[in-house]
Amino acid sequence: MTYQSIQYQVADRVATITMCQPAKMNALDVRLGRELVAALAEAGADAQVKVVVLTGAGRAFCAGGDVTAFAGVGLEEAVDGIKATSKSLVRAFTQCPKPILASVNGFAVGAGLSLALLSDLVIASAQAVFGAAFVNIGLTPDCGSLYFLPRLVGLAKAKELVFTGANIDAREALALGIVNQVAEPDKLAEVTAKMAARLAAQPGLSMAQSKALLHMGLDVGIDELLDMEAIAQGLCMVSADGQEGVAAFLQKRKPEFK
Repeated sequence: MTYQSIQYQVADRVATITMCQPAKMNALDVRLGRELVAALAEAGADAQVKVVVLTGAGRAFCAGGDVTAFAGVGLEEAVDGIKATSKSLVRAFTQCPKPILASVNGFAVGAGLSLALLSDLVIASAQAVFGAAFVNIGLTPDCGSLYFLPRLVGLAKAKELVFTGANIDAREALALGIVNQVAEPDKLAEVTAKMAARLAAQPGLSMAQSKALLHMGLDVGIDELLDMEAIAQGLCMVSADGQEGVAAFLQKRKPEFK
């Protein structure tokens, strides 16, 4: 696929997706949404890719949705459009079998916060800004924010962020669990690359199974999850990486996963 709103590159088993509409601060529009879905599908299907890095060009990760498309829209059109975009993005992020590492270089507000929440790990610049800014323009969060935000920060804090539309800095986002690590702005790329390389050295099947079960575990009962855990563990145990991991442990050496 030829991309217009993103750049897609693969090197050293890492697929890097860069949202590249800096003039509009990488605002999420229909085309960008479709290209993110396509790029995640491409990375997920590529056996040479072990991890995905998502970032934004310019001074923003993603500064929200493209509100210019909202003016004058009818109710049915609005509902259908939001459903299509939100569901396709949430499915693309959660069903991608590879870990998705968001490298947040600037503003991640509105839909940008949603993209960060959908990612599996988040490394943020110390200058990054996060916010559920929807209420500030009379809207409500979408793209999974209302599902993932309270599960990360708790219901009371999620209500505060959603109702006030206030921004928070990277350090507060770290304390709340939205961010996994904060890096100085000039070190963000380096810290991101280091984490991506670490994930790329891990066994792919193990990460894919674990990611799927972690998401399922948010909704299913413990008995159902235990059954799925057993299947996932069995698949990993008989896999080449599983056999290599056990052999390396017994031989007291570092495993070499494929």
